[in-house]
Amino acid sequence: MDMEKNSLAKYKLYLKSKDLKTSTIKNYSWHVGQFLLWSENKKITIPLLKKYKEFLLAKQKNIGSINLRLVILNSYLHFIGFKHSFELLTDNKNRLAALDPLQLQNFLDQPTKKNNPVGHRDKALLEILYTSGLKVSDLVSLKKNQVDFLSREIILSKKHIALPPYALHYLEKYLNFRKDKSPWLFINFDRSKKAGEKPLSVRSVERIVEKYALSLRPRLKITPQILRNTLAYNLKSQGVTGTGLKEALHFQTKVGAGNYLNRL
Repeated sequence: MDMEKNSLAKYKLYLKSKDLKTSTIKNYSWHVGQFLLWSENKKITIPLLKKYKEFLLAKQKNIGSINLRLVILNSYLHFIGFKHSFELLTDNKNRLAALDPLQLQNFLDQPTKKNNPVGHRDKALLEILYTSGLKVSDLVSLKKNQVDFLSREIILSKKHIALPPYALHYLEKYLNFRKDKSPWLFINFDRSKKAGEKPLSVRSVERIVEKYALSLRPRLKITPQILRNTLAYNLKSQGVTGTGLKEALHFQTKVGAGNYLNRL
């Protein structure tokens, strides 16, 4: 029992170090605690994990609930260095792929490992890409004068997009590193002098997302669309309706937003 408490306490500290929401930390800790109670402090082995999955399948009928527990256990197994991960269940509703909170935070933290212009740019870019709900084509079209730090907004022709303080913080740090006169918000730090005068391309942003996804352990498949799905999933879990999703992800119609919401 002491080993269980010690392991769980260390895992809680790990979750707190990722700046996750208190509710997320509580949820993850509770499910890991349930697993440790079920295991009766036995050594974790692949046969034991398979038995636990069978236990969940017998106890739970909702695929989403089972997958939530498996995702959390995968996070815990990775934390303790156990090289195994559960494969998630699938249903016939063609659900959209999304990241869980810990996966998302780990991904967004990857660029901070580099204290240089590229690292600061990429951190700001990923935060804005995720929190704004903008498509990549809209993101790369932004100019510096479209960011209002006083009102904490991105100013578009037909609407203003509110940004959270932490996203603006990283954006400001990135812009402070910039010594160029380019009007574009996100530029290419290439060896070529002319490259810095141009905005990043859509493909460049896709490569940036792919690069940091591959740096994760375990590796994950992450695309701009999966980040968009993750934002939508988190908004749905907070009770956002189709109308709210239309505004947050900038859909043109309520029908499109509603159909998207039903696939999450």
